[in-house]
Amino acid sequence: MVLIITGTIAPASQAFLKVTDKDERLEQYISCIRFFINSKSVNKIIFCDNSDYKDEAGEFKKLTNEARGKGIHLESLFFKGNAENVVLHGKGYGEGEIMEYIFSHSELIKGEEYFYKITGRLIVNNIKDIVRLTTKKNICHINIPNATRRDILDTRFYGMPVKMYREYFLKAYENVDDSKERFLEHVFAHILRDKKRGLKHRNIPRYPRLTGRSGSSGGDYVYTEWKCKIKDVLSLFNYYG
Repeated sequence: MVLIITGTIAPASQAFLKVTDKDERLEQYISCIRFFINSKSVNKIIFCDNSDYKDEAGEFKKLTNEARGKGIHLESLFFKGNAENVVLHGKGYGEGEIMEYIFSHSELIKGEEYFYKITGRLIVNNIKDIVRLTTKKNICHINIPNATRRDILDTRFYGMPVKMYREYFLKAYENVDDSKERFLEHVFAHILRDKKRGLKHRNIPRYPRLTGRSGSSGGDYVYTEWKCKIKDVLSLFNYYG
């Protein structure tokens, strides 16, 4: 299984962001990647940045060597996304561009059956348990954000068959328009719930323990373990599906 980490190290537009400092963002991305390397939850990690960051100091080369020493393949991709369209349509558009670039240019995604994707600078503290329990590779594992919002899906972290993403989600970001409140979370929900497509989906096997800092709000993601244990039980019954 491969883990995809999306990122924008040096955002051209700061319209949607509270965390805008390039050095701060870079440090957070590196910490995020290093966490997943050390977790040894997957043997392949793809990081992709859409700000065309130049690794002049060799930070990502160092990370690649660190990963290799632990039996992990790390691939780092950098390209210049369409900043104007991101401003026009929203940050979900930018994430979709990153995913499309990965599926067109990554070597590690080739031949893979399944992937998990995490929005960069966030950490899933129980990633190893989640990957271990993801035994059905023909369905999408994705959560609703909470019990009161069943019209959207949480696109920060999800798992999906590579074939499913290529066929149904690769161009989905082109339908994102934040000005009309049509976010990526809505677009994903619409695709998965279309009964004509018959796509199999279920909540993530264990409730994700997310930590990190939101680039949009600037707030920190935290969780309470005893509450998450209750959510783990609810997840067995697809409560967050």
